[in-house]
Amino acid sequence: MRMTALNISSNAIKYVAAGGSGAVKHGSVSSEGLINNGLILQPDAIAKQLKSIFTSNALPRERVICTINGLPFSYRLVTLPKMEARAFEEAIIRTIRKEMPISPEEMYLSWQAYPTDKNEWQVLVAGVTRQPVDNLIKTLRAAGIPPYYLDLQHLALARLTSEHDAIIVEFEKDYSNIVMLVEGVPQALNIIPSLGPQAARPDEVRQITSKLNKMVDFYNSNHPKKPVRDTVKVLLTGELVNDDKVVELIRQELIYPVELLAPTHKVISGLPVHEYAANAGSLLMDIAPKKEGGKDAAPCRHINLAGITREMQTSNITGKSMKNWLVGVAVVGGLAALVFAFLSQSQTQTDIDKIQAQLTEANAKLGQTQGAVSSTQTIQDDINKIVAQIQGIQSKYDEVVGSSDYVSDIAAINRSLPQGVIFTSLDMGPKQISIYGRMERTLMVVQFARNLESTGGFPQATIHWIDKADSDVGPGYSFLIVINR
Repeated sequence: MRMTALNISSNAIKYVAAGGSGAVKHGSVSSEGLINNGLILQPDAIAKQLKSIFTSNALPRERVICTINGLPFSYRLVTLPKMEARAFEEAIIRTIRKEMPISPEEMYLSWQAYPTDKNEWQVLVAGVTRQPVDNLIKTLRAAGIPPYYLDLQHLALARLTSEHDAIIVEFEKDYSNIVMLVEGVPQALNIIPSLGPQAARPDEVRQITSKLNKMVDFYNSNHPKKPVRDTVKVLLTGELVNDDKVVELIRQELIYPVELLAPTHKVISGLPVHEYAANAGSLLMDIAPKKEGGKDAAPCRHINLAGITREMQTSNITGKSMKNWLVGVAVVGGLAALVFAFLSQSQTQTDIDKIQAQLTEANAKLGQTQGAVSSTQTIQDDINKIVAQIQGIQSKYDEVVGSSDYVSDIAAINRSLPQGVIFTSLDMGPKQISIYGRMERTLMVVQFARNLESTGGFPQATIHWIDKADSDVGPGYSFLIVINR
Protein backbone atom coordinates (compact mmCIF):
# COMPACT_ATOMS: atom_id res chain seq x y z
CA MET A 1 0.00 0.00 0.00
CA ARG A 2 1.41 3.38 -1.05
CA MET A 3 1.24 5.89 1.82
CA THR A 4 2.71 9.22 2.85
CA ALA A 5 3.22 10.20 6.51
CA LEU A 6 3.49 13.89 7.35
CA ASN A 7 4.71 15.23 10.68
CA ILE A 8 4.06 18.96 11.00
CA SER A 9 5.85 20.86 13.77
CA SER A 10 6.65 24.48 14.57
CA ASN A 11 10.15 23.90 13.13
CA ALA A 12 9.67 21.67 10.11
CA ILE A 13 7.36 19.61 7.94
CA LYS A 14 8.80 16.09 7.74
CA TYR A 15 7.59 13.58 5.15
CA VAL A 16 8.10 9.88 4.54
CA ALA A 17 6.60 8.08 1.54
CA ALA A 18 6.38 4.30 1.57
CA GLY A 19 5.50 1.78 -1.11
CA GLY A 20 5.20 -1.98 -1.14
CA SER A 21 8.95 -2.47 -0.68
CA GLY A 22 9.53 -0.06 2.26
CA ALA A 23 10.27 3.62 2.89
CA VAL A 24 11.31 5.13 -0.40
CA LYS A 25 11.50 8.88 0.15
CA HIS A 26 11.93 11.16 3.11
CA GLY A 27 12.85 14.78 3.78
CA SER A 28 11.84 18.00 5.49
CA VAL A 29 11.27 21.72 4.92
CA SER A 30 11.14 24.60 7.39
CA SER A 31 7.80 25.73 8.86
CA GLU A 32 9.08 28.29 11.38
CA GLY A 33 6.52 30.90 12.38
CA LEU A 34 3.62 29.13 10.64
CA ILE A 35 2.40 26.86 13.45
CA ASN A 36 2.22 27.22 17.22
CA ASN A 37 0.98 24.85 19.95
CA GLY A 38 -0.36 22.46 17.34
CA LEU A 39 -2.44 25.13 15.60
CA ILE A 40 -1.66 25.95 11.96
CA LEU A 41 -1.64 29.75 12.01
CA GLN A 42 -1.21 30.26 8.27
CA PRO A 43 -2.97 27.44 6.38
CA ASP A 44 -2.29 29.00 2.97
CA ALA A 45 1.47 29.25 3.61
CA ILE A 46 1.69 25.65 4.87
CA ALA A 47 -0.47 24.51 1.92
CA LYS A 48 1.95 26.15 -0.49
CA GLN A 49 4.86 24.27 1.08
CA LEU A 50 2.98 20.96 1.02
CA LYS A 51 2.04 21.41 -2.61
CA SER A 52 5.70 21.99 -3.46
CA ILE A 53 6.82 18.93 -1.43
CA PHE A 54 4.34 16.57 -3.08
CA THR A 55 4.89 17.89 -6.59
CA SER A 56 8.69 18.02 -6.58
CA ASN A 57 9.04 14.57 -4.94
CA ALA A 58 6.10 12.90 -6.72
CA LEU A 59 4.69 11.71 -3.37
CA PRO A 60 1.47 9.68 -3.28
CA ARG A 61 -1.52 11.82 -2.25
CA GLU A 62 -4.30 9.25 -1.91
CA ARG A 63 -3.36 8.01 1.60
CA VAL A 64 -1.73 10.78 3.64
CA ILE A 65 -1.58 10.32 7.42
CA CYS A 66 -0.72 13.44 9.45
CA THR A 67 0.67 14.08 12.90
CA ILE A 68 1.14 17.52 14.46
CA ASN A 69 3.80 17.82 17.15
CA GLY A 70 2.58 19.78 20.18
CA LEU A 71 -1.09 19.21 19.32
CA PRO A 72 -2.99 19.53 22.65
CA PHE A 73 -5.37 16.69 23.45
CA SER A 74 -7.15 15.13 26.41
CA TYR A 75 -7.08 11.43 27.11
CA ARG A 76 -8.61 9.01 29.55
CA LEU A 77 -8.21 5.30 30.24
CA VAL A 78 -11.60 3.75 30.91
CA THR A 79 -12.73 0.18 31.51
CA LEU A 80 -15.80 -1.14 29.72
CA PRO A 81 -17.34 -4.59 29.45
CA LYS A 82 -17.08 -6.39 26.13
CA MET A 83 -20.09 -5.70 23.95
CA GLU A 84 -21.19 -5.54 20.35
CA ALA A 85 -19.55 -2.82 18.26
CA ARG A 86 -22.82 -0.97 17.72
CA ALA A 87 -23.30 -0.51 21.46
CA PHE A 88 -19.64 0.18 22.21
CA GLU A 89 -19.50 3.65 20.62
CA GLU A 90 -22.50 4.84 22.61
CA ALA A 91 -20.93 3.46 25.79
CA ILE A 92 -17.69 5.36 25.05
CA ILE A 93 -19.52 8.65 24.44
CA ARG A 94 -21.57 8.32 27.62
CA THR A 95 -18.49 7.49 29.70
CA ILE A 96 -16.33 10.28 28.26
CA ARG A 97 -19.08 12.84 28.79
CA LYS A 98 -18.52 12.35 32.54
CA GLU A 99 -14.75 11.88 32.47
CA MET A 100 -13.39 14.59 30.17
CA PRO A 101 -13.38 18.34 30.84
CA ILE A 102 -15.18 19.23 27.60
CA SER A 103 -18.03 17.47 25.85
CA PRO A 104 -17.47 14.89 23.09
CA GLU A 105 -19.37 17.14 20.67
CA GLU A 106 -16.60 19.74 20.96
CA MET A 107 -13.83 17.25 20.12
CA TYR A 108 -12.77 14.76 17.51
CA LEU A 109 -12.36 11.44 19.30
CA SER A 110 -10.16 8.40 18.74
CA TRP A 111 -9.89 5.27 20.83
CA GLN A 112 -8.11 1.95 21.08
CA ALA A 113 -9.25 -0.97 23.22
CA TYR A 114 -6.89 -3.42 24.94
CA PRO A 115 -8.01 -6.76 26.48
CA THR A 116 -7.84 -7.34 30.23
CA ASP A 117 -7.84 -10.49 32.34
CA LYS A 118 -11.56 -10.12 32.83
CA ASN A 119 -14.30 -9.97 30.20
CA GLU A 120 -13.55 -6.26 29.74
CA TRP A 121 -11.69 -3.75 27.61
CA GLN A 122 -9.26 -1.15 28.86
CA VAL A 123 -9.84 1.71 26.41
CA LEU A 124 -7.54 4.65 25.72
CA VAL A 125 -9.76 7.50 24.52
CA ALA A 126 -8.19 10.70 23.17
CA GLY A 127 -10.01 13.87 22.18
CA VAL A 128 -8.68 16.76 20.10
CA THR A 129 -10.46 20.10 20.04
CA ARG A 130 -11.92 20.87 16.64
CA GLN A 131 -10.12 24.06 15.62
CA PRO A 132 -6.61 22.58 15.01
CA VAL A 133 -8.12 19.66 13.07
CA ASP A 134 -10.32 21.93 10.97
CA ASN A 135 -7.28 24.09 10.17
CA LEU A 136 -5.37 20.97 9.09
CA ILE A 137 -8.21 19.92 6.78
CA LYS A 138 -8.33 23.41 5.29
CA THR A 139 -4.56 23.27 4.73
CA LEU A 140 -4.61 19.85 3.06
CA ARG A 141 -7.46 20.79 0.74
CA ALA A 142 -5.71 24.02 -0.26
CA ALA A 143 -2.64 21.91 -1.12
CA GLY A 144 -4.70 19.57 -3.29
CA ILE A 145 -4.26 16.66 -0.85
CA PRO A 146 -7.39 14.66 0.01
CA PRO A 147 -7.69 14.59 3.84
CA TYR A 148 -7.23 11.02 5.06
CA TYR A 149 -6.36 10.37 8.73
CA LEU A 150 -4.95 12.29 11.70
CA ASP A 151 -2.65 10.24 13.91
CA LEU A 152 -1.66 11.18 17.46
CA GLN A 153 2.10 11.52 17.93
CA HIS A 154 2.20 9.46 21.13
CA LEU A 155 0.29 6.55 19.61
CA ALA A 156 2.55 6.65 16.55
CA LEU A 157 5.58 6.33 18.87
CA ALA A 158 4.01 3.43 20.79
CA ARG A 159 3.78 1.39 17.56
CA LEU A 160 7.55 1.50 17.13
CA THR A 161 8.37 -0.97 19.91
CA SER A 162 7.40 -4.54 20.67
CA GLU A 163 8.21 -4.02 24.37
CA HIS A 164 5.18 -4.43 26.63
CA ASP A 165 6.72 -2.39 29.45
CA ALA A 166 8.77 0.62 28.37
CA ILE A 167 8.98 4.39 28.50
CA ILE A 168 9.45 5.99 25.09
CA VAL A 169 11.00 9.48 25.02
CA GLU A 170 10.99 11.48 21.80
CA PHE A 171 13.40 14.43 22.16
CA GLU A 172 12.60 17.13 19.58
CA LYS A 173 13.46 20.80 19.06
CA ASP A 174 9.97 22.20 19.71
CA TYR A 175 8.03 19.66 21.79
CA SER A 176 9.26 16.42 23.29
CA ASN A 177 6.90 13.53 23.99
CA ILE A 178 6.80 10.74 26.57
CA VAL A 179 4.74 7.54 26.35
CA MET A 180 4.66 5.07 29.25
CA LEU A 181 3.65 1.54 28.26
CA VAL A 182 2.53 -0.89 30.96
CA GLU A 183 1.58 -4.41 29.83
CA GLY A 184 1.28 -3.09 26.28
CA VAL A 185 -1.15 -0.28 27.16
CA PRO A 186 -0.20 3.42 26.91
CA GLN A 187 -0.88 4.42 30.52
CA ALA A 188 0.56 7.96 30.53
CA LEU A 189 1.19 10.49 27.75
CA ASN A 190 3.00 13.79 28.14
CA ILE A 191 3.87 16.74 25.90
CA ILE A 192 6.85 18.85 27.00
CA PRO A 193 7.45 22.22 25.31
CA SER A 194 11.02 23.26 24.63
CA LEU A 195 12.54 25.86 26.93
CA GLY A 196 13.41 27.91 23.85
CA PRO A 197 16.28 28.27 21.36
CA GLN A 198 18.52 29.90 23.97
CA ALA A 199 18.15 27.08 26.51
CA ALA A 200 21.16 24.92 27.32
CA ARG A 201 20.85 21.26 26.35
CA PRO A 202 21.40 19.99 29.94
CA ASP A 203 18.45 22.13 31.09
CA GLU A 204 16.23 20.64 28.35
CA VAL A 205 17.32 17.14 29.39
CA ARG A 206 16.61 17.82 33.07
CA GLN A 207 13.16 19.12 32.21
CA ILE A 208 12.34 15.88 30.36
CA THR A 209 13.79 13.54 32.99
CA SER A 210 11.98 15.44 35.75
CA LYS A 211 8.65 15.01 33.93
CA LEU A 212 9.41 11.33 33.36
CA ASN A 213 10.14 10.71 37.04
CA LYS A 214 6.96 12.51 38.07
CA MET A 215 4.91 10.43 35.62
CA VAL A 216 6.29 7.21 37.07
CA ASP A 217 5.82 8.38 40.67
CA PHE A 218 2.22 9.39 39.98
CA TYR A 219 1.45 6.09 38.26
CA ASN A 220 3.07 4.04 41.03
CA SER A 221 1.18 5.91 43.73
CA ASN A 222 -2.07 4.91 42.03
CA HIS A 223 -1.00 1.35 41.18
CA PRO A 224 0.92 0.10 44.25
CA LYS A 225 0.26 -3.56 43.37
CA LYS A 226 1.65 -3.26 39.82
CA PRO A 227 4.20 -0.44 39.90
CA VAL A 228 6.67 0.49 37.17
CA ARG A 229 9.95 -1.15 38.19
CA ASP A 230 13.42 0.40 38.12
CA THR A 231 14.32 -2.16 35.46
CA VAL A 232 11.91 -0.76 32.85
CA LYS A 233 13.68 0.39 29.70
CA VAL A 234 13.69 4.01 28.59
CA LEU A 235 13.73 4.00 24.78
CA LEU A 236 15.06 7.20 23.23
CA THR A 237 14.18 8.60 19.84
CA GLY A 238 13.72 12.01 18.24
CA GLU A 239 15.98 14.24 16.22
CA LEU A 240 18.11 15.38 19.16
CA VAL A 241 19.16 11.90 20.33
CA ASN A 242 21.43 11.64 17.29
CA ASP A 243 23.84 13.55 19.56
CA ASP A 244 25.69 11.02 21.75
CA LYS A 245 26.20 13.69 24.44
CA VAL A 246 22.43 14.06 24.82
CA VAL A 247 22.02 10.31 25.31
CA GLU A 248 24.76 10.30 27.94
CA LEU A 249 23.14 13.26 29.76
CA ILE A 250 19.85 11.37 29.93
CA ARG A 251 21.58 8.25 31.24
CA GLN A 252 23.18 10.31 34.00
CA GLU A 253 19.82 11.76 35.06
CA LEU A 254 17.80 8.52 35.19
CA ILE A 255 17.99 5.35 37.28
CA TYR A 256 16.43 3.28 34.47
CA PRO A 257 18.35 1.49 31.72
CA VAL A 258 18.45 3.79 28.67
CA GLU A 259 18.60 2.56 25.07
CA LEU A 260 18.01 3.99 21.63
CA LEU A 261 14.68 2.91 20.14
CA ALA A 262 15.42 0.36 17.41
CA PRO A 263 12.28 -0.68 15.51
CA THR A 264 12.72 -3.64 13.15
CA HIS A 265 9.56 -3.43 11.03
CA LYS A 266 10.45 -3.85 7.36
CA VAL A 267 8.27 -0.94 6.21
CA ILE A 268 10.67 1.52 7.86
CA SER A 269 13.95 -0.28 7.23
CA GLY A 270 16.63 2.07 5.98
CA LEU A 271 14.86 5.15 7.39
CA PRO A 272 16.76 7.46 9.81
CA VAL A 273 14.15 6.54 12.39
CA HIS A 274 15.05 8.98 15.15
CA GLU A 275 14.63 12.00 12.91
CA TYR A 276 11.38 10.61 11.47
CA ALA A 277 10.02 8.65 14.44
CA ALA A 278 6.44 9.97 14.30
CA ASN A 279 6.31 9.46 10.52
CA ALA A 280 7.54 5.89 10.93
CA GLY A 281 4.91 5.14 13.57
CA SER A 282 2.15 6.55 11.36
CA LEU A 283 3.17 4.21 8.53
CA LEU A 284 2.39 1.33 10.94
CA MET A 285 -1.11 2.65 11.66
CA ASP A 286 -3.77 0.00 11.00
CA ILE A 287 -6.26 1.71 8.69
CA ALA A 288 -7.73 -1.43 7.08
CA PRO A 289 -11.53 -1.62 7.42
CA LYS A 290 -12.47 -3.87 10.32
CA LYS A 291 -14.63 -6.90 9.69
CA GLU A 292 -17.43 -7.52 12.11
CA GLY A 293 -15.95 -9.69 14.84
CA GLY A 294 -18.61 -9.46 17.48
CA LYS A 295 -17.84 -8.30 20.96
CA ASP A 296 -14.39 -9.99 21.01
CA ALA A 297 -12.93 -7.80 18.23
CA ALA A 298 -10.81 -5.03 19.79
CA PRO A 299 -12.67 -1.77 19.10
CA CYS A 300 -10.66 1.09 17.67
CA ARG A 301 -11.37 4.39 15.97
CA HIS A 302 -8.97 6.83 14.33
CA ILE A 303 -9.66 10.48 13.53
CA ASN A 304 -10.93 10.16 9.98
CA LEU A 305 -10.25 13.46 8.22
CA ALA A 306 -12.06 12.33 5.08
CA GLY A 307 -15.22 11.62 7.08
CA ILE A 308 -14.94 14.95 8.91
CA THR A 309 -14.56 16.72 5.55
CA ARG A 310 -17.75 15.14 4.26
CA GLU A 311 -19.59 16.24 7.39
CA MET A 312 -18.26 19.77 6.99
CA GLN A 313 -19.44 19.89 3.36
CA THR A 314 -22.89 18.68 4.39
CA SER A 315 -22.95 21.28 7.14
CA ASN A 316 -22.07 24.04 4.66
CA ILE A 317 -24.98 23.07 2.43
CA THR A 318 -27.46 23.49 5.26
CA GLY A 319 -25.56 26.36 6.87
CA LYS A 320 -27.70 29.18 5.52
CA SER A 321 -30.92 27.70 6.84
CA MET A 322 -29.28 27.31 10.26
CA LYS A 323 -27.97 30.88 10.47
CA ASN A 324 -30.60 32.22 12.82
CA TRP A 325 -30.29 29.17 15.05
CA LEU A 326 -26.51 29.56 15.26
CA VAL A 327 -26.87 33.20 16.18
CA GLY A 328 -29.13 32.09 18.99
CA VAL A 329 -26.57 29.54 20.16
CA ALA A 330 -23.83 32.19 20.10
CA VAL A 331 -25.94 34.52 22.18
CA VAL A 332 -26.74 31.75 24.65
CA GLY A 333 -23.03 30.87 24.82
CA GLY A 334 -22.16 34.50 25.41
CA LEU A 335 -24.77 34.87 28.11
CA ALA A 336 -23.57 31.68 29.76
CA ALA A 337 -20.05 33.08 29.79
CA LEU A 338 -21.35 36.17 31.59
CA VAL A 339 -21.46 34.00 34.68
CA PHE A 340 -17.67 34.25 34.73
CA ALA A 341 -17.62 37.91 33.78
CA PHE A 342 -20.28 39.76 35.75
CA LEU A 343 -23.27 39.08 37.90
CA SER A 344 -26.41 38.31 35.93
CA GLN A 345 -29.25 40.79 36.04
CA SER A 346 -31.10 38.97 38.80
CA GLN A 347 -27.90 38.24 40.74
CA THR A 348 -26.80 41.86 40.40
CA GLN A 349 -30.12 43.08 41.72
CA THR A 350 -29.89 40.59 44.57
CA ASP A 351 -26.44 41.87 45.54
CA ILE A 352 -27.61 45.47 45.33
CA ASP A 353 -30.52 44.59 47.61
CA LYS A 354 -28.14 42.94 50.09
CA ILE A 355 -25.79 45.90 50.13
CA GLN A 356 -28.74 48.26 50.39
CA ALA A 357 -29.84 46.33 53.48
CA GLN A 358 -26.34 46.73 54.89
CA LEU A 359 -26.59 50.44 54.20
CA THR A 360 -29.88 50.65 56.09
CA GLU A 361 -28.37 48.78 59.02
CA ALA A 362 -25.33 51.03 59.04
CA ASN A 363 -27.53 54.13 59.02
CA ALA A 364 -29.42 52.73 62.00
CA LYS A 365 -26.14 52.21 63.84
CA LEU A 366 -25.19 55.76 62.99
CA GLY A 367 -28.32 57.08 64.60
CA GLN A 368 -27.72 55.01 67.73
CA THR A 369 -24.13 56.16 68.20
CA GLN A 370 -24.30 59.89 67.56
CA GLY A 371 -22.56 60.49 70.90
CA ALA A 372 -19.48 58.45 70.04
CA VAL A 373 -17.59 60.51 67.48
CA SER A 374 -14.92 57.95 66.70
CA SER A 375 -17.46 55.15 66.28
CA THR A 376 -19.63 57.42 64.17
CA GLN A 377 -16.73 58.20 61.86
CA THR A 378 -15.96 54.46 61.48
CA ILE A 379 -19.55 53.69 60.62
CA GLN A 380 -19.69 56.64 58.23
CA ASP A 381 -16.63 55.23 56.47
CA ASP A 382 -18.41 51.89 56.19
CA ILE A 383 -21.43 53.63 54.72
CA ASN A 384 -19.26 55.39 52.15
CA LYS A 385 -17.67 52.06 51.15
CA ILE A 386 -21.08 50.40 50.79
CA VAL A 387 -22.41 53.27 48.70
CA ALA A 388 -19.33 53.00 46.47
CA GLN A 389 -19.95 49.25 46.09
CA ILE A 390 -23.54 49.88 45.06
CA GLN A 391 -22.45 52.47 42.52
CA GLY A 392 -19.75 50.17 41.15
CA ILE A 393 -22.08 47.20 40.74
CA GLN A 394 -24.78 49.37 39.23
CA SER A 395 -22.27 50.90 36.81
CA LYS A 396 -21.03 47.46 35.70
CA TYR A 397 -24.59 46.26 35.32
CA ASP A 398 -25.56 49.29 33.24
CA GLU A 399 -22.53 48.71 31.00
CA VAL A 400 -23.44 45.07 30.38
CA VAL A 401 -27.14 45.49 29.68
CA GLY A 402 -26.58 48.71 27.75
CA SER A 403 -24.24 47.29 25.11
CA SER A 404 -24.62 44.26 22.85
CA ASP A 405 -20.85 44.33 22.22
CA TYR A 406 -20.18 42.60 25.51
CA VAL A 407 -22.21 39.53 24.52
CA SER A 408 -20.32 39.13 21.23
CA ASP A 409 -16.97 39.79 22.94
CA ILE A 410 -17.62 37.14 25.59
CA ALA A 411 -18.80 34.67 22.95
CA ALA A 412 -15.55 35.28 21.02
CA ILE A 413 -13.48 34.72 24.17
CA ASN A 414 -15.42 31.53 24.85
CA ARG A 415 -14.69 30.26 21.33
CA SER A 416 -10.97 30.99 21.76
CA LEU A 417 -10.54 28.91 24.93
CA PRO A 418 -8.06 26.05 24.35
CA GLN A 419 -8.57 22.72 25.98
CA GLY A 420 -7.46 22.79 29.63
CA VAL A 421 -7.94 26.57 30.06
CA ILE A 422 -10.77 28.22 31.96
CA PHE A 423 -11.38 31.88 32.69
CA THR A 424 -12.53 32.73 36.19
CA SER A 425 -13.46 36.38 35.73
CA LEU A 426 -13.46 39.21 33.23
CA ASP A 427 -13.06 42.94 33.70
CA MET A 428 -14.61 44.63 30.67
CA GLY A 429 -14.14 48.28 29.87
CA PRO A 430 -14.63 50.45 26.79
CA LYS A 431 -10.97 50.09 25.72
CA GLN A 432 -9.71 46.93 27.45
CA ILE A 433 -10.84 43.47 28.54
CA SER A 434 -8.89 41.77 31.34
CA ILE A 435 -9.20 37.98 31.46
CA TYR A 436 -8.26 36.14 34.65
CA GLY A 437 -8.09 32.36 34.39
CA ARG A 438 -6.54 29.02 35.26
CA MET A 439 -4.70 26.42 33.15
CA GLU A 440 -3.02 23.03 33.43
CA ARG A 441 0.23 24.00 31.69
CA THR A 442 1.82 27.41 31.20
CA LEU A 443 2.17 27.02 27.44
CA MET A 444 -1.62 26.93 27.12
CA VAL A 445 -1.93 30.64 27.86
CA VAL A 446 0.21 31.42 24.79
CA GLN A 447 -2.19 29.42 22.65
CA PHE A 448 -5.11 31.22 24.28
CA ALA A 449 -3.60 34.62 23.44
CA ARG A 450 -3.03 33.57 19.84
CA ASN A 451 -6.56 32.16 19.58
CA LEU A 452 -7.98 35.43 20.88
CA GLU A 453 -6.21 37.32 18.10
CA SER A 454 -7.05 34.84 15.34
CA THR A 455 -10.21 32.91 16.25
CA GLY A 456 -11.68 35.69 18.42
CA GLY A 457 -10.64 38.50 16.08
CA PHE A 458 -9.23 40.83 18.74
CA PRO A 459 -6.42 43.15 17.56
CA GLN A 460 -4.04 42.46 20.47
CA ALA A 461 -4.00 40.06 23.42
CA THR A 462 -1.14 40.64 25.89
CA ILE A 463 -0.09 38.17 28.62
CA HIS A 464 0.49 40.29 31.73
CA TRP A 465 1.47 37.52 34.12
CA ILE A 466 1.49 33.76 34.73
CA ASP A 467 1.87 32.34 38.22
CA LYS A 468 1.15 29.29 40.33
CA ALA A 469 -2.45 29.36 41.51
CA ASP A 470 -3.10 30.21 45.16
CA SER A 471 -5.65 27.44 45.74
CA ASP A 472 -5.64 23.72 44.93
CA VAL A 473 -9.10 23.91 43.33
CA GLY A 474 -8.83 23.76 39.54
CA PRO A 475 -5.75 23.80 37.26
CA GLY A 476 -2.43 24.67 38.89
CA TYR A 477 -1.52 27.94 37.15
CA SER A 478 -3.29 31.31 36.99
CA PHE A 479 -2.86 34.09 34.44
CA LEU A 480 -3.98 37.52 33.30
CA ILE A 481 -4.45 38.41 29.62
CA VAL A 482 -5.40 41.97 28.62
CA ILE A 483 -7.14 42.56 25.29
CA ASN A 484 -6.96 45.99 23.71
CA ARG A 485 -10.10 46.76 21.73
